[in-house]
Amino acid sequence: MRNNYTKYKEEEFKKEELLAIAAANLELDDTRKEQMISAYKAVNDVFDKDEEFFKDYTVNVYAQGSLLIGTTIKPLPGQEFDLDIVLKLDDSYLNHTPKEIYDEVFRVLDNHGTYSPLLQKKNRCIRINYNSDFHMDILSGCKITSDSTRLMIPNDKTLMDWSRTDPKGYDAWFKNISEKHKSQFMLTERFVMLTEAKVETEDLPKDVYVKSPLQRTVQIIKRYRDLYYENKDLVKTPVISSIVLTTLLAQSYDEELSIQAALKNAMAKMKHLADDYKYKGIRFQVYNPIDLYPDKEKRENFTDSWTDKHYESYVGFVIDLERKVTTFLSNSTNEQNYKDLFGNGYYKQNIQTLVKLEESFKGNPQLAALLSGTAYTDSSGKINTSSGVKNGSHGFYAES
Repeated sequence: MRNNYTKYKEEEFKKEELLAIAAANLELDDTRKEQMISAYKAVNDVFDKDEEFFKDYTVNVYAQGSLLIGTTIKPLPGQEFDLDIVLKLDDSYLNHTPKEIYDEVFRVLDNHGTYSPLLQKKNRCIRINYNSDFHMDILSGCKITSDSTRLMIPNDKTLMDWSRTDPKGYDAWFKNISEKHKSQFMLTERFVMLTEAKVETEDLPKDVYVKSPLQRTVQIIKRYRDLYYENKDLVKTPVISSIVLTTLLAQSYDEELSIQAALKNAMAKMKHLADDYKYKGIRFQVYNPIDLYPDKEKRENFTDSWTDKHYESYVGFVIDLERKVTTFLSNSTNEQNYKDLFGNGYYKQNIQTLVKLEESFKGNPQLAALLSGTAYTDSSGKINTSSGVKNGSHGFYAES
């Protein structure tokens, strides 16, 4: 397989792999994900067994947000992962009020011995505070039409009016953007090459070569978001929500083939919005990109509650983030610029993983042949250095 893009320097590939390894180690592990999936399936079972309000309806409980689109990150020490769940009643919203559904959801859970002591009423959702490192926020709603994934949810804490949303549609929108040109991603082609050369990768985090540059960019920026706001007064400096960041990053994504390029582009676009507010007083709005209601003012607006404090917080966050990202990408990686972007933890482990991978490259003659364009594929499909059809150069670690 011959690459279709510019040849990269060795340091660029090392940095790309380090970014992917770092982001993969920030992600929730499979055990945690399985616990969360089991948790919301158990909740679904509780509503299926209700003998009162819900007995006449089909209820679907499913994840939304980062768990759905593959951009989860572990919470910082002492903090919890926020598992966002939708409870969709398979009946028209025209037959119910938001408060009715909200109260019935609370009733069922409050009457259950396991969930009753864990419940907390929030503005639009009901939270289950598990005795672990995550909580579940259940947002209840009703279908709009039978042929659509859209649903109606409470508009605000008054629980009087409905508002449109579509978590499954958002997931499809994000993945469509994220997976364009997937076969050409720097690390996708890299993985194909490693597989051809039979380089051992089992010690790497499971999905280092699988996630898209957009998914990794979202994870990296969300991690720095958590670090930036960790010790701030969130009343004075409100945190930028994940849905706002994810939407901005997806809308800014320009089909970059590497994490480094995606990060640089994201910084440019985010800085432009920050400068517009800082110097011109222009308040950008972040609407749900799949809500195409003709009257834009009635579309789902992820920034509808933003005040001056939110925009000022965004400006400060972006200025700081841009400085850290630029320093990391423009210089040789060291412990300080790594920790400035990712925080403490995993630096030595990630560097050791990268070094081990590089060492396996050096001792692999098939890989060296693939890199230089002197490898052959024989009639049985095996890579070798002497006979068969000659393979094209991959261009990895090529001189600039």
